[in-house]
Amino acid sequence: MEDSQLKAICDQLNILTHKEIDEYLDSCGIPNLARKTVTTGFGYIPGSNKNEKLFNSLKNTSEVNVYKFIEMVVNPIKYTDFSKREKYNNLVVELNKVLLFDGKQINPSGKIIVVKQASTLDEVDERVCSLSRKLYDRKIHSEVQKYCTKDLLKRDYFEAVFEAAKGLAERVRNITGLRLDGSELFDKAFALGDPYLFFNALSDKSEKSEHNGLKELLNAIFHLVRNPQAHKPKLNWPVEEDKALEILTMISFAHKYLDMCNKMPGK
Repeated sequence: MEDSQLKAICDQLNILTHKEIDEYLDSCGIPNLARKTVTTGFGYIPGSNKNEKLFNSLKNTSEVNVYKFIEMVVNPIKYTDFSKREKYNNLVVELNKVLLFDGKQINPSGKIIVVKQASTLDEVDERVCSLSRKLYDRKIHSEVQKYCTKDLLKRDYFEAVFEAAKGLAERVRNITGLRLDGSELFDKAFALGDPYLFFNALSDKSEKSEHNGLKELLNAIFHLVRNPQAHKPKLNWPVEEDKALEILTMISFAHKYLDMCNKMPGK
């Protein structure tokens, strides 16, 4: 493990007390290399602060022991008290930001697992943010991420789902060249008699039903998400993480259908 990564890890573990650090080092069988305070005739020379103690001790042990130490610190059993949950969640998030650059991550059980190595800060932010991580795991469409990533990182779920919903209409406009919005846009783009977009041959009742289903899905998303948010303040339309996840998954599903759409020749 590189010194820069280990120092970043120690910065996050600085929330531990000196006593906790000593106990964890002892439990992991890691020599405690803290410099002791020395008294002289002219005063005293202070000993190691917490960061120095952690870095010197972890630097001189194996990488396996470093991970063992981290796992002991983030063992979920230590944070069953609800008042400690925020502290735990924040610690895991910050440690994962560092570990991802080494292809490691703390899983929900508090164990360090091997994952795809991150190469950029943006990638780390997307994978560590709670909702972004769940969207990443669900392979959410890139068009959804394009419109809401910054809002997700700010945990502004209201703006994230609002922007993602508007992104659906923008994509249909870009494909069709229509300048309409909302129901007018979707109804015209997917009109059975004279469609601008198609993703099947519209040759039988089943294909026409599926074609109409996509139009109704787009309309439903706008009626359920975009329109209420356009007319109500955030205070009256709260969006929690679970709700945002379901909405963004639904929008992603619609985008995956749009991937299969083609513009009608001559339109």
